Amino acid sequence: MLLSTFAHAGDAPNDIVSSGISLNIGGQVMAEGIAINGKCLNEASPADVFSNELNTTNQTSINTDLETLGFAAGSSIGDVAQMGMAQNFCRNDNIEAKVPHFEFEKELYFDVTGKLANGLEISFKDTLDLTDTDDKQNAFELSLGGAFGTILIQDDTNAVDKMFTGTAGSGAKTAFDDIELTNHPYVVSGGHETSTSGSEGGLNLIYFTPSFGGLDLAFGYNKNTDNLGLDNSEFNDTYSVGFGYETYIGDVVLSLGGGFEKAISDIDTSANCLTTDLATADAASDSGDFFEGLYGSSKCGDETLSAIGADIGYGDFTLSSAFSNLDTTDGSDMSVWSVGIARTFNDIDYTVGYSEETLDYARNKVNGDEVQDTSKIMMLEAIKPLGEGVDLGLNISNAEIDRASEELGNGSQDAWRAGVSVTLGF
Repeated sequence: MLLSTFAHAGDAPNDIVSSGISLNIGGQVMAEGIAINGKCLNEASPADVFSNELNTTNQTSINTDLETLGFAAGSSIGDVAQMGMAQNFCRNDNIEAKVPHFEFEKELYFDVTGKLANGLEISFKDTLDLTDTDDKQNAFELSLGGAFGTILIQDDTNAVDKMFTGTAGSGAKTAFDDIELTNHPYVVSGGHETSTSGSEGGLNLIYFTPSFGGLDLAFGYNKNTDNLGLDNSEFNDTYSVGFGYETYIGDVVLSLGGGFEKAISDIDTSANCLTTDLATADAASDSGDFFEGLYGSSKCGDETLSAIGADIGYGDFTLSSAFSNLDTTDGSDMSVWSVGIARTFNDIDYTVGYSEETLDYARNKVNGDEVQDTSKIMMLEAIKPLGEGVDLGLNISNAEIDRASEELGNGSQDAWRAGVSVTLGF
């Protein structure tokens, strides 16, 4: 793409010749052998989670605790003596601990670029995920570039996502990837937060300015999540601002990047967020749904994203660190911090990283204690080129998940994942 090619207006050539149109078709195929350990635990026995969180002396004491948590006066839910715990992580995929299995990924992209006689550079790209055809059905990009900068139209992105740096060592593959527990939402290995709900759907328009003394700026806009311009869309007029800066200090290269995004909800209010949570808690028969409703683990209300990261490069070494935070006015907040070290040695690219992800629930417990889900992830990755377009990869990770709703269940859980992959690019 043209995003890394910025130009000063004064550098624009006087005589520009059209370069015509070029079409590139490419993609990659990846096969990976995977082994896991510690992922498959038996579901803990049901427990009296309700009485552990609320005073169940009588209905009045329950209602009083609900008001202390922030629910409206007169709010009430029924006592549930026994609640279920987290499901077995291996219930759907039939993968047993320590048993190797194989996964395949296939991707195809089309890239068209051209330069017109007036100097305008045009690029179009579309990507197809052949492993999951629905995954990237909206992976569309169109950019227009010139001395004025670059204008990008793309699905599911924003200015923060494009300028954010320092994330090496985060977002590792873990033993818990691609698993959805219907009764226990949890935090693990999602990587950094790079968008609000306002920019996650539909086309986004981003303008990248020319570079000014090593400083690049980006401004993003999304009309609404459905691109229909309807007044009843949940988020309308989402704006984002991103920045990037690079400088040299002797032999050290310092790169900074991050940004800010604000999404205003036209549907959620404090009152209806509380009403929805109360109904969730009242209908819950397991600890995950109960905690989701009682303390608020879902996003609700206006959303604000802030992110900043840095890369420090010296020789073959690069030290990376980043922080991102997605705050919602009436729901949970998500923050991610990561640090990573990368080095190239004997034509092998090594990356070691550590990240922490924290989901802060909307409400504290009756006694004032914070309610949080956390995950801590360590990772090691090595990639060795075997030839043109062929890479051999090794990745190892350990993820520890600690969910508040599992206090009376299995508690925190950690699992290892190791994978060896061969990737063919064409």
